[in-house]
Amino acid sequence: MTFDTHVLLAASVAATLSVAILATLLSWSQRRINPSRKVLAMFFAVFGASEVDSVVAVMIQSSPQFLHAGAELAGFAINFWLGPLFFIYIRDIAGLPRGVGDHARFAGHFLLPSVATLFALGAFLHLEVASGAPLKAGSSGMEAFFASFLHYGFLLLSLALALQWVLYCVWVLYTQAHHVERLKQYYASTEGLELRWVSILATALGIYVLQHLVGQVLILQGTGDFIGPLLDSFLVFIVVLSLALWSLRPSTDLDSATRSLAEIDDTEDKRYEKSALDSAQAERIARKLLRAMEEDCLYRDPNLTLGMLAQHAGVSLNYVSQTLNQHLGQSFFEFVNRWRIKEAMPLVAKGETTVLSIAYEVGFNSRSAFYSAFKRETGQTPSAYKMSRSQEFAGVRDAYSR
Repeated sequence: MTFDTHVLLAASVAATLSVAILATLLSWSQRRINPSRKVLAMFFAVFGASEVDSVVAVMIQSSPQFLHAGAELAGFAINFWLGPLFFIYIRDIAGLPRGVGDHARFAGHFLLPSVATLFALGAFLHLEVASGAPLKAGSSGMEAFFASFLHYGFLLLSLALALQWVLYCVWVLYTQAHHVERLKQYYASTEGLELRWVSILATALGIYVLQHLVGQVLILQGTGDFIGPLLDSFLVFIVVLSLALWSLRPSTDLDSATRSLAEIDDTEDKRYEKSALDSAQAERIARKLLRAMEEDCLYRDPNLTLGMLAQHAGVSLNYVSQTLNQHLGQSFFEFVNRWRIKEAMPLVAKGETTVLSIAYEVGFNSRSAFYSAFKRETGQTPSAYKMSRSQEFAGVRDAYSR
């Protein structure tokens, strides 16, 4: 390794640790305002600790071999703790409610990390055997058994870590999709609340853990890390910096949505099982909701929520939600956006104003949200719809001119 490369590697490791430490302190300082920050602080602390092998390899090069091996084993074990902490943090910011038995279920997430930590500790206490050195003449059968146990233990735990991150990536993606569906029950516009960055980071973190695992296994077996320490360290810095920027940026709207969703039961049947709403009442409420859209054009408010609609109609929030879901067969999001697209369709067909102006006029707060809703309702993009309507009008004119 040249001097310049070593300096770059040391700078990258120092930058990663600095970001992790600052993010840990900042998250911990916000734990009373936002309880999910406590879990995030633990995640950043663990992420920083997972770089212990890089710190020893780069900044303490003259340290004895047992310290290098111990750092590699520590990094191997710490990687098992990242997935559960990241998943629990995503659950918290998604506003998913915690039931009575959730503490026991969350404890189950840390069973594999605990096993990996104990295994790494045992391997550290028997470094000569763990390193794969030939057993001395006269070694007992127990030592041979322990050597095999460590060898296959590393293989099994390596496979378990890969499977763990696959499962957590899928779990996080499902949680994020479920979060979006819950938002649509109470918000007409969900931009900025959907946690799209979570999916990207879950994948990035999974790739980081897996490539870091491969490097550690190769080093522990006495071979070189083909990925390269500089590239590895740079990827780690990018991941932790991106996570810090995305997760710690202020978002009062998301915090408000999280608190609102946390207060709502997760199961629709549980929400409605004690409801006294009958079909006649649901019909009257449905007429009020339709009147609020058709006559008062409430859908034009881009910040419209289910609570605002319920207050406008003079009906309880649960009754409005139940009427929409069970009587009209729509989520609040679908109900409002269909009215928005209904007004937008003739405006798009005329083509007298821009698509963005139409989107803002009917209540959308972004061009992308308007395009998605328009295509979902009409099966066409605004430009394709405008063209088809123009061709239709031209065909009618030709028919009358004959």
